[in-house]
Amino acid sequence: MSVERRSTGGIDWLWLLALVCLTAAGLAAIYSATEGTSLSGYFQRQAVYALAALALLLVVLYFDYHLYSDLVVFGYFAGIVLLVLVLFFGKTIHSTKSWLSLGFLGFQPSEFMKVIVIVALARYYASVDRERLGLAHLLTGGGIVLVPMLLVVLQGDLGTAMTYVPLYAALSFLGGLRRKHVLVLALAAVVALPAGWMMLRDYQRGRIQTVLDPSRDPHNLGYQTIQSKIAVGSGMFLGKGFKQGSQGQFGFLPARHTDFIFAVLAEEWGFVGSIAVLGLFTVVSFQMLRAAREAKERLGTMIVAGVLALFLFHVFINVGMAVGLLPIAGIPLPLMSAGGSALLAFYAGMGLCLNIRMRRYVN
Repeated sequence: MSVERRSTGGIDWLWLLALVCLTAAGLAAIYSATEGTSLSGYFQRQAVYALAALALLLVVLYFDYHLYSDLVVFGYFAGIVLLVLVLFFGKTIHSTKSWLSLGFLGFQPSEFMKVIVIVALARYYASVDRERLGLAHLLTGGGIVLVPMLLVVLQGDLGTAMTYVPLYAALSFLGGLRRKHVLVLALAAVVALPAGWMMLRDYQRGRIQTVLDPSRDPHNLGYQTIQSKIAVGSGMFLGKGFKQGSQGQFGFLPARHTDFIFAVLAEEWGFVGSIAVLGLFTVVSFQMLRAAREAKERLGTMIVAGVLALFLFHVFINVGMAVGLLPIAGIPLPLMSAGGSALLAFYAGMGLCLNIRMRRYVN
C-alpha cells in the first residue's frame, strides 16, 4: 500500500481535457437554464462541486490504484452501512429517500457506492485463477452487486438501482462467461420481467408506456417527454443561442438542470452543439478503451471496463430520455447534470482509470 511519488507515465491530457470540457459545457447549460430563477443557486453549487471533483481526481491519481483495491473491503462495508442509514435517517426528495444530510451538506451514498462496487467486483473476479468463471463465482459476484442494489431499490430510486446492472454484466463478461451461464442469466431475466413489472409503481409503469405514445397523457406522465422533444427539435442545426431557448428559459421543460440538461443544450446549440458534446463523450470512451486494453494486469482492465460500462449506460439512457426514445428514469448525464454526488463519483471513477493508465509501465 505504498504511495507512488514519482511520475509513472504521464497524465492522459486529451482524456482530462475532454472531462473538463464536458463539465464546463454542463456548467454553461445549468447557468442558462437557472439564472434569474429560484433554481439559480444550482450553478454556484455545481461550480464548487466541479472544483472539488478536480481536486478529488488529483488525490485519486496520487496513490497507486492497488491501494484502493486493498482497502475496498472496508469501503464496501462502510458503503453498505451508509445505505442502511439512508433508509432510517435519509432525506426524501421527489419521492426518493436517497440523501444523507451532514448539516449544510447533503450527499447520495448510492452514487459513490457504484465506484466501490466496481473496484470490489473487479478485485474478486481478477483473483479467480481460471479462464472461465464458474457458477459459484457468478453468484458471489452477483451478491456483491445485489446487496447495495436492493438497498437502493428500498430507497425508492429505481433509476440508480438500474445502473448497477451494466457493472455486473460487463465485468462478468470480461471475467469469462460460459455459454450455458449466459443462457441461464438470459432466461432468468425473461422470467423476472413480469414480476419486475408488477413491482413498479403506477407512475413508473406509466413512464414506460408513454415512451410509445406520449400523447396518451400529455399533461402528466407524457409532459416531460413532449417538452424535451420540442426543445431538441427546435434547436435545429445551429441552435437558438445561449439563453435563447424558449423551453429552457420559460420553464416549460421540467428538471432542465438535471435530467434534461441535454435538451437545454440541444435547444440552444442545435445539432452542431449536440454532436460536439457527444463527440467529447466518444473521446472519453475511446481513451478508456485504450486504458483497459493497455492496463498491465487484469485488475486494471476490469476497473476501467466497469467505469466505462457505468459511463456509457448513463449517457445512453439520459440522451435516450431527452430525445423520447427511452422512458424517464432519473439518470443524470455524466459530468454535466446538476448534482454534486454524481459529479464527484464520476470524477473519482475517472481518476481511478487515469491512475491505471498512468501506471501501465510500472512493475
